Amino acid sequence: MVAGEGGAEDLDPKVAEGLRRKIDKHLLPLMCFTFVIMIADQVVVAQSAILGIFEGANLTQDQFNWLATILYITILALEYPQNLALQRFPIAKWMSLNIFVWSAALMAHAACTSFGALVACRVVLGMCESVILPGFMLVTSMFYTRKEHTQRVGYWYMAGMAGSSFLGFVAFGLLHITGTRLMPWQWMMIIMGLVTFLFGIVFYFFFPDSPTSARFLTPQERSMTVQRIKVNQSGVENKRWKREQFIEAVKETKLWVMAGFAFLSHVPVSMTFQKQIIVSQLGFNALQTTLLSCADGVITVIGISIGIYLSCIPAIGRGYATIITSIPPLVGSILINLLPSENKVALLFMYWLSFWVSIPYTIFLGWVTSLTAGHTKRTV
Repeated sequence: MVAGEGGAEDLDPKVAEGLRRKIDKHLLPLMCFTFVIMIADQVVVAQSAILGIFEGANLTQDQFNWLATILYITILALEYPQNLALQRFPIAKWMSLNIFVWSAALMAHAACTSFGALVACRVVLGMCESVILPGFMLVTSMFYTRKEHTQRVGYWYMAGMAGSSFLGFVAFGLLHITGTRLMPWQWMMIIMGLVTFLFGIVFYFFFPDSPTSARFLTPQERSMTVQRIKVNQSGVENKRWKREQFIEAVKETKLWVMAGFAFLSHVPVSMTFQKQIIVSQLGFNALQTTLLSCADGVITVIGISIGIYLSCIPAIGRGYATIITSIPPLVGSILINLLPSENKVALLFMYWLSFWVSIPYTIFLGWVTSLTAGHTKRTV
């Protein structure tokens, strides 16, 4: 390992800032675009609801609902095994392999004509996508100081939400395709699968495993990167699984509280899988529903930006910012059930407001990364 002798305070502030900007320049575009395709690939079936997937794959409404449930159950079940793999294998190479496999699984959706076949594809998709969040949290802790974590996590999530808007435009264009053997939902799967595969190649060659192997940094900059994050008191990378850190993590109350928060905050997120159906039931046709879905990401990006700004104010911090940003989605979720059904504009805005549930979770992720030291403990 390349390492300096001093701490972050030994670096000239201007040098440290220049190094941080260089790391941002090389890491953030890759991390942000990964979240773009991950969020887009997760909700691509939601967009397919108005692109013909019910007819093409002979689905009932209950079966369609299960496609979302199966994806997230798989992610939940396999996230810890993926964490162990991240500790054993080079992070970038392992993540690249998963991206390649999930691109194949996504394209395979287009060949599915039954619920069972789609379930198999969703399981593989969930298995591969479960590596992204823990992998990025590990990499963030390797390259950035604790104070920088929340902003970086916010950037990925803003990019991911923007990706859902991009998917809306793709769906709008596909609705105009006629005279082909493939249905619009099948074209959606193929296009997104190809984009994911091509990005996987870029990710493989340019994403670093750790600061000590980052090719975009000079040997001196690698040393300074390690030196800069010594304030985290968590080390850079350790491929050995440590039993004592695992036990410490299991016994730590705050981690169970955080796990509970993560679980509960994701319950409303399941609504994103039904978003096309919900909006269409407000009285909008297929084209209008698709265009309105483009606003989902923009509104969420605005909300996450507000959340990041609040968390960076010393008097508020991440704890109070999490509480404050939990209020708007709660209000939206309540009012969407209380407002009269004929007031579709107000219902639409409350529906968009409920999407802000992503804001406290984004702040929380950066908080968890900065609070947890030890490679094995972070994987737990």
